[in-house]
Amino acid sequence: MKRFFANLAVMLLPFLLVEGAFRLLPVAYLPRIQPVSETSPVARFEPNVEYRYSRDWNFSVVTHKRTNNFGFIHSADYRPEERSPLLAVIGDSLVEANQVEPGQNFAERLNAALGGRGRVYSLGISGAPLSQYLVYAEFARDAFRPSAMAFVVAPNDFEESLLKYKTEPRFHYFAEDGSLKRLDYELSTAKQVLRHSAALRYIMQNLEAWHRVEALVKRPVAAPASEARLADARRAVEFFLDQLPQKTGLRPQAIVFLLDPLRPALYADPERVENGLYGRTARYFAEQATARGYEVVDLAPAFLERHARGEALEVGPTDSHWNARGHDLVAVELARSSVFGRTFPLLLSTTWNTQ
Repeated sequence: MKRFFANLAVMLLPFLLVEGAFRLLPVAYLPRIQPVSETSPVARFEPNVEYRYSRDWNFSVVTHKRTNNFGFIHSADYRPEERSPLLAVIGDSLVEANQVEPGQNFAERLNAALGGRGRVYSLGISGAPLSQYLVYAEFARDAFRPSAMAFVVAPNDFEESLLKYKTEPRFHYFAEDGSLKRLDYELSTAKQVLRHSAALRYIMQNLEAWHRVEALVKRPVAAPASEARLADARRAVEFFLDQLPQKTGLRPQAIVFLLDPLRPALYADPERVENGLYGRTARYFAEQATARGYEVVDLAPAFLERHARGEALEVGPTDSHWNARGHDLVAVELARSSVFGRTFPLLLSTTWNTQ
């Protein structure tokens, strides 16, 4: 037995040394997503958890964050009992904003600027598409009774709302008839145990090994022709806008959409982006939303202007999410919207200056 344990110690020693080394590094340690099921259908993180976000092999981005009392990533807790005007911001990783420090994302900036006379809550999680935004809108409607809502629409939100294109558990997607279908999610016991290893987290999260393995294992599927994809994206737009009034419980005049451009391709060739699949889809979305009475804010002109002035608005070469300056820009554009002005009359000037 002594020899057995001695040999075992020799075998484990390299792994223990590697694990110890990685525990000294800022390896990502993300909050767990709560199970998604019929009894708990809204994808959220565990509440009140402090965590560290980092990315890339060399930890090019490191932030320290906290989930709030409702399991969303926002520097303030949410108070359903409060009656001050409330704007609910809904989106994906741009709203989750793990890449910037607490207080720096656009929703948090606006919430702080209101000085307690109004509130801006954000509900978002990485990977969520348009179809999932309807679920967050319904949740916000029932939990917080917001005065208005703002949706951040990203370039990949359209097709990925359809089960035809995406089947990642924890989200809701549009079936062929436009109905919402939930894909349940629960972190397995094995993964719960393995995530305590810093070395494994580095491999799976910082190096994104799981996504790379999935790409190799999955059978390649021929991408539909651009016209077919455009038709599918337009169907997703129609499904979304058709269900929006019931899910939000708000009049169109209380809803604004922020259209995020296809960055950084936009900076290199705006005309190509405008005439490409995303540009055509975004135009269709804006036309349909405007025709129904919604406000649409195209962020492309503002990003192009600030980029032309030499400002870096993205996190870095490996991450096109907004950095702190990008969130600053979006906060200004949202504050200038008619929906924001009607929600918070006289509380915040439409010429709001960021800090």
